[in-house]
Amino acid sequence: MRIGVCGGIDRIRLTAECGFDYFETGFGMLAKGSDEEIEAFQQELLKYNIPCEACNGFIPGDLKTVGPDVDFASLEAYLKKGFDRAGKIGVKTVVFGSGGSRRIPDGYPYDKAVRDIIRFMTELAAPMAAEKGITLVFEPLCKLETNLINTVKEGAMLASAINLPNVASLADLYHMYIENDTYDDIKALKGMIRHAHISNPISITPELKRMYMKSPDEYDYAGFFEALQEAGCERVSIEANTNDFDTDVRDSYGIMKQYK
Repeated sequence: MRIGVCGGIDRIRLTAECGFDYFETGFGMLAKGSDEEIEAFQQELLKYNIPCEACNGFIPGDLKTVGPDVDFASLEAYLKKGFDRAGKIGVKTVVFGSGGSRRIPDGYPYDKAVRDIIRFMTELAAPMAAEKGITLVFEPLCKLETNLINTVKEGAMLASAINLPNVASLADLYHMYIENDTYDDIKALKGMIRHAHISNPISITPELKRMYMKSPDEYDYAGFFEALQEAGCERVSIEANTNDFDTDVRDSYGIMKQYK
């Protein structure tokens, strides 16, 4: 299993120097960034010899994929630019979290919202991603962040219903903790969990939530990796907060390399 770090251009150097296998950045940066920003990002990857294999932050909250205000023309224009750049950089996986975009508006029927997501994926996003060799993975988000696709099973169920080779799901340890998902839920979904996010899910402070890992004893990270490996997961990225990236990324790498 390959291990990586989520972040912007300022985190590429340390991610590479620590020994991580890849970097994960924001899809929105690729879709909206200037040519100069994209070139600088690519040059930083080349400088430190680390690939950008994944993206998160797929769709901005003001660009709806569910509800009465879905604008396919705007979505298509946004996705085309993002996927073109992602393909050139070598991205393999794009994470569909985007809780604001997929939030079901008040009074909007749940079954219609599900059909909206399926239409968006089957008619637009998945075919465009496939042209670039990219897999899309649903990221289940806890109910504090959205009201559609909240558990690992729901994400895998929707991916299975769509039934396209480049659509799968993700397991995020923080959201699993909040929603009481179990490692057995992951193990039961062999072939469906293609990507993962990790953090210390219990490290919730008034300032920050889901922090970088500091010790293998603070949570059952070994069990998470075991479940991911049994499910056939390809990559797991740190998606976490920190007040000291330089120190915390090194500590987290020391923990993750034991289990990969």
